[in-house]
Formats: sequence, C-alpha cells, structure tokens
Amino acid sequence: MAACIVEPRRQIGLYAATAITVGNIIGSGIFRSPHSVAQEITSFGAVLLAWVLGGVLSICGSLALAELAVARPKTGGLYVFIREGFGDAMGFAFGWANLWVIKPTVIASITSVFALYFCEVLRLPRSAEFPVGAAAILSLTFVNWQGVKQGAGTQSVFTTIKVIGIGALCVAAFTLPSRFAASLMPEASTASTHPPLIGFAVAMIPILFAYDGWTDSTYVAGEVVKPKRTMPIAIVGGACFVVAVYVLTNIAYFHVIGSEGVAAYEAVGSETIRRLLGEWGGRALAVLVAVSTFGTTNGAILTGPRVTQAMAADGLLWTPLAHLDPTRGTPARALWLQAVLSCVWLGLAGGFEDVSGWFVTTSWLFYGLTTAALFVQRRREAAGKIETPTYRTPLYPVTPAVFILATTAIIISDLSSTGLRAWAGIGITALGFPVYLVWNRRRGAR
Repeated sequence: MAACIVEPRRQIGLYAATAITVGNIIGSGIFRSPHSVAQEITSFGAVLLAWVLGGVLSICGSLALAELAVARPKTGGLYVFIREGFGDAMGFAFGWANLWVIKPTVIASITSVFALYFCEVLRLPRSAEFPVGAAAILSLTFVNWQGVKQGAGTQSVFTTIKVIGIGALCVAAFTLPSRFAASLMPEASTASTHPPLIGFAVAMIPILFAYDGWTDSTYVAGEVVKPKRTMPIAIVGGACFVVAVYVLTNIAYFHVIGSEGVAAYEAVGSETIRRLLGEWGGRALAVLVAVSTFGTTNGAILTGPRVTQAMAADGLLWTPLAHLDPTRGTPARALWLQAVLSCVWLGLAGGFEDVSGWFVTTSWLFYGLTTAALFVQRRREAAGKIETPTYRTPLYPVTPAVFILATTAIIISDLSSTGLRAWAGIGITALGFPVYLVWNRRRGAR
C-alpha cells in the first residue's frame, strides 16, 4: 500500500485563490437577499449604506484573517488558527462542527437553490430536485477528487462566468429601457413593521449571509503558491471586489424596478431582467443563478475536507481521514465522507430556508473566535515566541474588535430569529467537547 502524503502540494495560483474567495461569496445571496433587505429598509440610500456596512464588516474580518493566514499558511484554515490560538479542544470543536454541520449544510443549502433553478430551466418536476442536487454534489466531489488543479480550475471557470453574467445584468439595467410590463405583484408583499433601527439590524442578517464565504480560501492555504504574497490579495482583494459587485447590482435593481419592486418581488433579479428582455431574459437569469450556485457548491466541496484532513493529520480524528491520494494529492476519504453527509442533509431538508438556519450562527461563532486568535498571536509575537508575519492588519486593534462586536450581535439576532435550528447547530458544536475528552483519553492510553 502506498504511504500517505503528509504535505499537500502547492498548486493554486493567485487567480484561482481569489476565485475561491469571490466564487464562494457570490452564490444565491445577491439574487435573493436584496428583497429581504428592502422589506426592512425603505430608503434607497439606507439600503446602499447597509450593503456597504456589511461589506466593511466582512473586510474587517478578512484583514485580520489575512494576517493569520500569512503567519500560518497551512491547509485547514480556521481550524489551524483556532487550534493555535486556543488549544486542541477548541480546534476539535470547530472541526467537529465543520464536519457534521457547517460544510454539509452549506453544501446542501446552496445545492438546493441550484437544483431549484436547474429544474426550472429544464421544466423538470419538483420531485427531480433531490436527484439533481445529489448528482451535482457527487459529480463535483469527483472533480475535486481528481486533483486540486481540477477543483480550483473549475472554481475559476464558474467564478469568471458568474461575474461576467452579473456584469451583463448590470449593463443591461443601465443601458436598456424597461420595455415589458411588470409581473403580477405577489399578495404577500407587506413591508416590515419593525422600528427603523431594529429593521436595519434585521436587514443585516441576509446581507451578511450574502457576504459569507470570505474565509474559504484559507482552508487551502497549504496548497497555495507563494502564500505570503497570494493570501492577502485573495482574501482582502476578493472581499473588496465582491462589495463593489454587490453595491452595483443593488443599484441596478433599484434603477429598473424601484424600491417598491425590490421589496415586493422575492426573485428580484428575475423580475429586473424580465422587464428589460421579457420572458427569455427571466429564463437566462435562472441559468445564471444555477451557474452561480453550482460554482459556489464546488468551492465549498473543495475547501471543506481540508479541515477534516488536517485534524486527522494532527491526531484529532480517525487517522485514515488524514490520507492524501498518492497520485492526486487530494483528501479523498474526507471528500467522499463530506459528499455522503451533504447528500443526507439535502435529502432531509425541505429547501434552502430549512437547512440554512443550521450553519449561520455556528459559522459566525467561529469567525469571531478566529478573529480573536489574532490578539493571541500578537501577544505571542510581543513575547518573542513567534516571528512577526510580513503582513499586518491595518488599524489593529480596531478592525478585529469591530468585527468581533458585530459577530456577537449577529449571533444574538440569529439565535432569537432562527430559533431551534440555530440552537441545534450550537448544541452539536458543544457536543464536540465531550467527544474530544473521550478521544483524547483514548489517544493518551495508546
């Protein structure tokens, strides 16, 4: 039997690393979140302010994350930073949550949107959505099993296509007249009754969901070429690019259908392009959403198993999961385990909203913890225990502190609004601590 490869190969360049950041952020959010935001905020200026604020918060997190990634450019991303900052138990808790909840539910939720639009384009029945989604998960897992170049290359292609598609939508919005009549306005298009400040806070939840994914390139840092130069550009540059895309796209929506239309139509992108190009434009938008979510699913499949493999290599999970394919250099066993769990979640879910509530709070909890690890790293630098990285977080400690405070507010809001699913995700994460104690005891007895 061939021996396990203990170190991944560095094969991901700057464009592919940036495409992982951009492609994992831009999924379905920009096509659905503007509607939820406009129901809470009626002023166009306030809506743009909310989207910019969400982008600034994500950039604050990415600035801190880039310093951690430059200091420790290893495969595993957040797991590496949390373990180095707070110890094995906390690192295990993140990896446990990532394996059972975070990545499988992210993949299942985004794939459910892909399957919905794919079936809409081909006019397939609702019963076809699960087999279509499962086929997408398995086929993309196969692509990523073939090699990191294949997985990262697929991500680059789909990210490029989706950005071009969104750019075409914006160009059409600003250059073409609205020649087609509005679709029948849904009856359940009532605006929020929240007071202005509460409404603004509630609107930030779908915005920050739309910005989620800026951490994902760190999971493959051990496979990135020249990581000390590449990672800051991929993380921070990618996040800044997405902010510009999101703000421009929102302006395009409001320019074509107005604030009332954005608040009324859930499929705001489809309604926008339908008024410009007619029914065939609406179908073209469905294709764009399917392509966008397919690419985001690929990015999640590419990055997720790197945490499982890194944990197993550190002795915190079943040793066979540390195995890297001798010829392909991919975490094959971790990849296929993730695929099975994702398909299970997809089968159990009743749709996007049903499964997405499981991962938002859990993910942001660890985003905040990861950012807090930067303070630990700075203290160790001051004590001379570790070297000072070449990249430094601008405006430290303001940027990480702002992000941690915002993350705390997001978690509190989501726990109160999402309810059982959010608490269940936290519960599964907490279960990781007793599991770690049992695992550690067994490991020490060997």
